Amino acid sequence: MQRINIKKYGKIYRIIGFKSNIDDPKQPHFYLKEDKKENKNKLKNNLIRAKSRVMELALCNDWQYFCTLTIDEKKQDRFDLQEFKKDLGVWIGNYNKKFGTQLKYILIPEYHKDGAAHLHGLLNNVSADSLQKNENNYLDLPYYKNRFGYLSLSKIKSPERVSRYITKYITKQFENGEKHKHLFLASHGLKSAELIHSGFCSSDYEFQYENDFCKLSLLSPEDFEKFKVNILS
Repeated sequence: MQRINIKKYGKIYRIIGFKSNIDDPKQPHFYLKEDKKENKNKLKNNLIRAKSRVMELALCNDWQYFCTLTIDEKKQDRFDLQEFKKDLGVWIGNYNKKFGTQLKYILIPEYHKDGAAHLHGLLNNVSADSLQKNENNYLDLPYYKNRFGYLSLSKIKSPERVSRYITKYITKQFENGEKHKHLFLASHGLKSAELIHSGFCSSDYEFQYENDFCKLSLLSPEDFEKFKVNILS
């Protein structure tokens, strides 16, 4: 038997087979690792929880754009992400008022070797009035550029693919030994997954993905109907 959780993420069903006692996390708004003496297992556990949560938020919500946010050292301290988070929050509030929207986001830092950061993520409710094409014919957001630095936007074609893609930046933090950094930022009010089943499935079921921590399958409604024969009562 294989211990599993089944959750519905929008139109996608996520089947996770656990290799340990780690279950899905609660809902952090701003996930922060603080303990400088945490051991390797705790670091791995944090990684699992963060990746699981980012995947959940990415799949359960609608997104317009994949984005990359840089920080201009002349406008903001690139090494102080906590201060950037506070200033970005103020900026988002001003953006919402100016353009009459409610910006939603998931943002994941990527750290350079010198400790400076830029961010990758997903955006929704971006006002069309705030966008323009730059000299390279790419979408730009001048309101961000004027305050912080460069921001690039590209329309999302495959929500499932981009959801898997952005989690790699969390893995990259772990691989680089980033033990005391912010793992991700997420706006309030995002939709979460619906737990469908917690129990066991047959041990001969072949998951789509597997790593050191868990086994995983992402199934369409049609494929989930076929999977049901593997669920053990």
